[in-house]
Amino acid sequence: MATEARERIEARRRVQQREAPLAIRDDKDDEMIVSFPEFIFKEFIVAVGMTVFLVLVSIFLQAPLLGKANAAMTPNPSKAPWYFLGLQELLSRFPPLMAGVAFPTFVIVLMILVPYVDKNPSRRPAERKLAIILFALYSMIAVALVVIGTFFRGHEFTWDWGWVLGSGQ
Repeated sequence: MATEARERIEARRRVQQREAPLAIRDDKDDEMIVSFPEFIFKEFIVAVGMTVFLVLVSIFLQAPLLGKANAAMTPNPSKAPWYFLGLQELLSRFPPLMAGVAFPTFVIVLMILVPYVDKNPSRRPAERKLAIILFALYSMIAVALVVIGTFFRGHEFTWDWGWVLGSGQ
């Protein structure tokens, strides 16, 4: 133990005896990567590639559009866009107060409370089991409701197995 103390005292003495550099360091010789030409060019190439991909997908996958809108006759019930199909599916199964107010509020409050429930300070996903399980559960339920509303709901939002069984309309 005494040798450790002596070594620390000796190290402190060496640090105190070192003199500060007299010249200001010149940064001209350091390697620097300028972000403008290299990184912006790569992002531009990715943006062009993504645009080409989306144009090709939009050419080959035609959206199933209906006829011109008629204000005198609306479909009963109308099917929501895909991002609201989960909520519409909940509305078909539960009372409106539960599906439209209570469930979304519960999900938002749960997402707000997750950091307070899972107090693990680690940023490694392998150590954040509770947060990953809660998010995966929420994602699976949301995707399942959208898939059910998209593929298994037919005319007048009735349950339709035609898409699965091969006798689609």
